[in-house]
Amino acid sequence: MSRVSHVLVVLALIAACDRPSEQARARTAAGRALSGALAYPRSSPVSVTAGEEAAQLSLTSPDSVAMVAAWFRRALPLNGWVIQREAAGAAGSVTLYAQKGVRPLWITLRPNVGAAGTTYTMIGEIPADSTKR
Repeated sequence: MSRVSHVLVVLALIAACDRPSEQARARTAAGRALSGALAYPRSSPVSVTAGEEAAQLSLTSPDSVAMVAAWFRRALPLNGWVIQREAAGAAGSVTLYAQKGVRPLWITLRPNVGAAGTTYTMIGEIPADSTKR
């Protein structure tokens, strides 16, 4: 194996080692950002991403956008969230904007393409100090 190949293997191993910690950081940030928000029952996680100020959790459900949106309309207020706005979008999408105190929450639901069900994202602000919110 050439010296360049050794360097590439080491770089690949370092990159692979960084991914789990980056995913763990994103999951922790999403947990803080979406604290107190419930995911729709029977949802499966698709991805989680986070930046410095916000985190996004993407999930999928076998149920229709109408069913999932109706559930969120009922569940959010029961958990202290106040739905501020709702918008219907192209191709049957629905976006809900809610607040719990000063904490924002965006939920965007879209019908799956080529299959039954819904894919949705939940986006929340990462609190600067979780003891204040």
